[in-house]
Amino acid sequence: MIVIKIGISLFILFWLGLGGMMLVKWNSLFGANPDDPSESPGSRTLSIAHIGAVWVGGLALAIYFLI
Repeated sequence: MIVIKIGISLFILFWLGLGGMMLVKWNSLFGANPDDPSESPGSRTLSIAHIGAVWVGGLALAIYFLI
């Protein structure tokens, strides 16, 4: 049981680091794409919302199973 909790704790640290990396590189990851000028702001917003939902959901599940 303790091995599983350690693994989940390490996953949470990795997940928070990944989220921090996404915030640091925000513009290059989620900014306008020069190769695709026809990409609409709505499609970019949907992509950001989906990435955020997956990140928050993964963190919530990890914390739930840790407790």
